[in-house]
Amino acid sequence: MKILCRKTLSGHLCPIDDAGKEAVGRLPVDDLVQVEFKRPRNLGHHRKFFALVNLIYMNQTRYHSPEDLLDAIKVYAGHSKVLRMTDGREVHTPLSIAFSAMDQTEFDIFWNRVVTTVCERIIPNLSREDLERELLELCA
Repeated sequence: MKILCRKTLSGHLCPIDDAGKEAVGRLPVDDLVQVEFKRPRNLGHHRKFFALVNLIYMNQTRYHSPEDLLDAIKVYAGHSKVLRMTDGREVHTPLSIAFSAMDQTEFDIFWNRVVTTVCERIIPNLSREDLERELLELCA
């Protein structure tokens, strides 16, 4: 069973809906349970990422589609797996950033690598601050 919890000031995780409260309430005291810890993705952060992809795509001529640019950004940011071909070449295949593939903690790490990648490799000399300001205006 999956339940949503909120961390309290005292450091405890408390279920936030009736189903979660009921499930936790049925557990005997000192019972051992395995918990998968994931932070649900922030839809606004996801939209901000795709606003970045579209902004870059509209201002470049190298990539033939936003999807091609998205794949390149993932590979540049290290969000890929490496396949070794029979001739020894290494091919980087982009990984998924779907909500089911990464939680918010993982997406935060990915986002930071993407911003660094954009500022160093895709639009050299663009500062993080300028990029963030542009995205804030675009997403407002």
